[in-house]
Amino acid sequence: GIGVAIFLIGNSLSRGFHIESFNDFALNFGVYQLYSFVLGFSNMYYFDYLNKRKWTNSESIKRISIGIFGSIVITIVGMFLLRAFTSVYLQGNTFVEYIESENYKNYTFGVWITLTIVIVFHAIYYYKKNQENKVKESQIVAKNQTAKFESLKNQLDPHFLFNSLNVLTSLIGENPKQAEKFTTKLSKVYRYVLEQKDKDLIPLEEELKFAKSYMELLKMRFEDGINFNIPETVSNSELKIVPLSLQLLLENAVKHNVITSNNPLEIRIYEKNGCLVVENNINLKTSLEKSTKV
Repeated sequence: GIGVAIFLIGNSLSRGFHIESFNDFALNFGVYQLYSFVLGFSNMYYFDYLNKRKWTNSESIKRISIGIFGSIVITIVGMFLLRAFTSVYLQGNTFVEYIESENYKNYTFGVWITLTIVIVFHAIYYYKKNQENKVKESQIVAKNQTAKFESLKNQLDPHFLFNSLNVLTSLIGENPKQAEKFTTKLSKVYRYVLEQKDKDLIPLEEELKFAKSYMELLKMRFEDGINFNIPETVSNSELKIVPLSLQLLLENAVKHNVITSNNPLEIRIYEKNGCLVVENNINLKTSLEKSTKV
């Protein structure tokens, strides 16, 4: 395709498509195809060689300069040899006669065509490379976030069970009957945990219902020491959240604050400016119980 295009351009500029015979046309067409084949493949091989070398981002100008300069040298040398071949073997001239008749103008068309193709190749190459880099960067970010996300999910499930058993242990000593009710309630709540733990995201309304059930568990232990306000619905039913993430925040609020009937822990969950807010008053403990560091 490139050879045909060069044949048409070359003849329109030099001969105006003046063809004396079919043999003249065939010879002229064949010579152009020979030039296109030799110069095209030699430049493509050189371009491929440059691509295989390691280039840093700061060497882009150097890479382009070497590519263009090398292509010009390859084109001039290639044209010199091809013109020598056609002059000596096809036109019957001697090599000395060929050298004496050579002029730099004979190379301008070939160099111009080569430069045009090389510049287009470089533009396509760097555009494609830039797009590939963007894809790689986005894949790296996505994999990194996915790894963090999976790590969090793997910690939330055992974290919930661990802390719920701690609450149950405390209740057994303080109020055995309440501990029995807590166990029944916990079994229903943990069923939700088992159903949702393998999901990446769940509807926010479902997580809010679970958060309310979890707070009811804590209310059984602390009674008047905890008050909470959790909405039944949200502004958009399509909103989603990581399973058990609210429980982690609620449990931390309980763990870090002193809880008494005189100074109850007030927990409130609400929407504000497109965000979900988990809010509580602060009455920090002087010493903390053993933490899982989640």
